[in-house]
Amino acid sequence: MSMRRSFKILVLLFVLIASAGGLISCIPVPGDEMAVAEAGPRAWIDFPRDGASAPVGAPVVVISHAYAEDGVVEVLLSVNGVAYRRDPPTSVGDALVEARQEWTPTEPGLYTLEVRAYNAAGEIGGSDAITVRVTGDALPTEVGSPTEVPAATLVPTEVPGATATPVPTVTPVPTLVPTDVPVPTVTFTPVPPPQVSFWVDDDSITAGECTTLHWEVSWTTYLEVNGTEVAGTGTWSVCPESTVTYTIHAEGPGGTVDQSLVVTVSAPPDTTPPPVPTPQVPADGLVVACSATGKQTLAWLPVDDPSGVVYYVKLERKVTATSWESVRGWGPVEGKQVEADVDCGVIYRWAVRAQDGAGNFSAWSVWFNFSVDLT
Repeated sequence: MSMRRSFKILVLLFVLIASAGGLISCIPVPGDEMAVAEAGPRAWIDFPRDGASAPVGAPVVVISHAYAEDGVVEVLLSVNGVAYRRDPPTSVGDALVEARQEWTPTEPGLYTLEVRAYNAAGEIGGSDAITVRVTGDALPTEVGSPTEVPAATLVPTEVPGATATPVPTVTPVPTLVPTDVPVPTVTFTPVPPPQVSFWVDDDSITAGECTTLHWEVSWTTYLEVNGTEVAGTGTWSVCPESTVTYTIHAEGPGGTVDQSLVVTVSAPPDTTPPPVPTPQVPADGLVVACSATGKQTLAWLPVDDPSGVVYYVKLERKVTATSWESVRGWGPVEGKQVEADVDCGVIYRWAVRAQDGAGNFSAWSVWFNFSVDLT
């Protein structure tokens, strides 16, 4: 096979492959529609075509289509990256809509036109852009169809001694007066500010406990909670150790919204009992003299607790070798001693315990025994 014939075959194969690629690119892939719907709003420009030209001062009607699964409520037209106008589509709320927006260039140059769509939730979708070249040419003059001119009427003119010469009478052509085309009134649909609902399950907890923040939003393009960016509606479990303020910041096409809430954290309950006090006077096993007053002081070593301490005292007398009976109890007592009535010739025992300000009791101290002489 010659080199010339091989070259022709390679060229033919290249053309067939390129053509097949063009055909394949036009065949929709099953499931693409669902992928577009799930990706959010989409918009594309149908007219003018990319690379089109327009003269300065000539209104350009941008025709576009937009799609959003939950309905399209507004289409945004931008020129060179700057928002130019926002308009509702022809059928507000439909999933697939058409929009017509007019743009009038004022200076020659190369312009990028872009359209984006807002859905019912206030989300703004992907965009489509084209390039339009604006020239300095004057606006073209519109000329109507020519008016039918009737055939000329020949009117004989009497000339003495001469042959009559036909003189044509011409009906004048009417002047074409352009009719003003009314410009459609554009109604702007304002975009509402972000809608934010922010709350907590329990706004008063004890240190060591947890609670959950909740938020629901719409018409937002950016959202953060306590300075951390979050995505849309959600929850957040928090376990603060002290009282804290939580904030939410939302931004959208219609503005910004800030809200805050406070979670109050209290100290954990005191469940620790105070120390056990120690009996001191009379000492264990002491024999005291019988007093005419019949009084005996019971004193103990005090203990400490941050919440404060009070004391309880109990006194018993010996009945038999193995049994005791209660004589008296004291409490709550803020001091460190009490005075007991005792009889001569009796054996006694006593004990003391403490209670803190949180209501916790210590254990009873050991028993201290003492006896009173008969005389």
